Amino acid sequence: MPDRPSLRRRLRRKWRRSAARKSLGGLRAYLHDHRKQVRLGLVGAGLLVGLGIVWILITGLLARQQAQNLEDRLQLVRQLITEGRLDEARQVAEPIPAIAQRAADLTSGPAWWVGAHLPLLGDPLEVVRGTMAAGAQVGDAVPGLMQVVLDLDPANLRVGGDTVRLGPLQQAVPDLEDASRRIDAGAQALAALPSSTWLGLVDRGRDRIGGDIELIRGYVDAAKRVAQVLPTMLGKDTPQTYFIGLQNEAELRGTGGLPGAFAIARAYHGTLHFTHFYSDAELLPPGPDHLIPTGLQFGPGYDSAYGPSLPTSTFVDSNVSPHFPYAARIWQAMWEIRSGQHVDGVLALDPTVLSYFLNVTGPARLPDGQTINAGNVITLTQRDEYTLFPDNIQRKKFIVAVLKAASEKLTSGAGTGLGVLHAASLAGNEQRLLAWSEDPQIEHVLEQSHFAGAIPQDRRPFSALVLNNASAGKLDFYLTRAVAYERTGCGAFRDVLVTIKLTNNAPAAGLPPYVYSRLDNPPPGAEQGDYRSLIDLYATPGAQLQSVTLDGRPSTASVEHDLDHPMFRFDLELPRAETQTLAVHLREPAGVGTPQIWRQPGVAPLQVQVYDQPCG
Repeated sequence: MPDRPSLRRRLRRKWRRSAARKSLGGLRAYLHDHRKQVRLGLVGAGLLVGLGIVWILITGLLARQQAQNLEDRLQLVRQLITEGRLDEARQVAEPIPAIAQRAADLTSGPAWWVGAHLPLLGDPLEVVRGTMAAGAQVGDAVPGLMQVVLDLDPANLRVGGDTVRLGPLQQAVPDLEDASRRIDAGAQALAALPSSTWLGLVDRGRDRIGGDIELIRGYVDAAKRVAQVLPTMLGKDTPQTYFIGLQNEAELRGTGGLPGAFAIARAYHGTLHFTHFYSDAELLPPGPDHLIPTGLQFGPGYDSAYGPSLPTSTFVDSNVSPHFPYAARIWQAMWEIRSGQHVDGVLALDPTVLSYFLNVTGPARLPDGQTINAGNVITLTQRDEYTLFPDNIQRKKFIVAVLKAASEKLTSGAGTGLGVLHAASLAGNEQRLLAWSEDPQIEHVLEQSHFAGAIPQDRRPFSALVLNNASAGKLDFYLTRAVAYERTGCGAFRDVLVTIKLTNNAPAAGLPPYVYSRLDNPPPGAEQGDYRSLIDLYATPGAQLQSVTLDGRPSTASVEHDLDHPMFRFDLELPRAETQTLAVHLREPAGVGTPQIWRQPGVAPLQVQVYDQPCG
């Protein structure tokens, strides 16, 4: 005989089945008795769904038209600002907030809300709604931005060639900060949307508007940083003195090229005045090694990686690390030891930067009557000078004359203020124009820009190819460099393959001995035009070396560390008319964000290819 609990369970199940039958029967009876009302309800619901779909289609098409209008206007505004046509840019920008808000309103009704919350099917609608709302947030910032653009018109800021009005810059900071907050909010809202949907058309539209927002965000952020620090850097309250070094990329160093001629400049109340110009001989004191011991310490990683070059004591090797703040502090200390003058900041540039400025200002004349211009200054200072001036003293005087003539042309008032601004921006983006300040607040702002030339200390995936000429010749003028970065796999760690190609294109004959002579110990069989380079590959913090090949054959690397990054070093002979191919396989932490590829400046720009496998 079954026990009581078992009996109760059977009776309960029987009762439930009976109740379900009764309930189902009741529902059937109700539907039978109310057939007309049920049909009308289903038809009404179908009509509502159909109307909702039609509404979404119509308003979606209208919103797309508004979004296209918004994109077109933003692009036109950027073009007009670049051309200096600011009044026209203001007129084109005036309707942008209304257009952006109209697009957001068209996609914010009940039908869109319900559709966006449907599982799976609603993702495209959610992305469209979110994209239009982000566009409206950015659109709200446009009027204030355009007023700032008009107030900061370089034609009005620039007084003569060497003076900048500081008041408008200071007054613009609150408006730029407000615009920056609005645009950041729009960008963050866009980033929070689904990364991809089943409708490619929607994804591409989101990506286009997202690209526009990021571009505007970058401009506003850069303008905000400039407005925050430039008044102080130009001596708003107290005079500021700067060391400005010219780097020669015919002999590569970590920050770009061998430090050569330099200038001292003074800024006060917005006026920049160059006081002295020198060759590197001023920082090469008598003695076998030309040492200026600064006593600077940058940690055990720096000492291990670069200490053998004596960078904190030797001017010609002071910038072997690509981290410009190191070189800047060394230059500051060396100049104070040699001259007794303290400088508040340090800048570095190269002949390519001079070409950008001369393209704006027009040619400059040297004391001997020769003309330098955008088309010849790079080759004159990094190739032809060695043929034109066999005497080292004459060559140094020539480089000083070039730096002085270009600087005086820049501060003469020639060219447009907007043109000078664009030239500086381009040079900064290429890390050819670098700046450091001993003021911690200014340096903090600079560190967020390309002008800092600072190796990032974060968890973003990172790769940097850095070369230092180890033969003391000038053959890097003929070097081409290419990097292919490939990151695959998903998860906490990723596989990274970095392929480096270095080609020595030096001519077989016709070079002066100063260019191809070597101060290292050449390997047996080395020929004229061959030289040696130390190659450092900086990687993401935590990266581990898996394997290395050189021209397809297994090879090795030494390992150093600095600024939280592992560095894989290769001591490589670069034979003339040959290409050397290094393939470096790494296992790296996934990090946060997209890979950042560091571009060491050179006579020929670094060629870069990047593949980063998308992970959901």
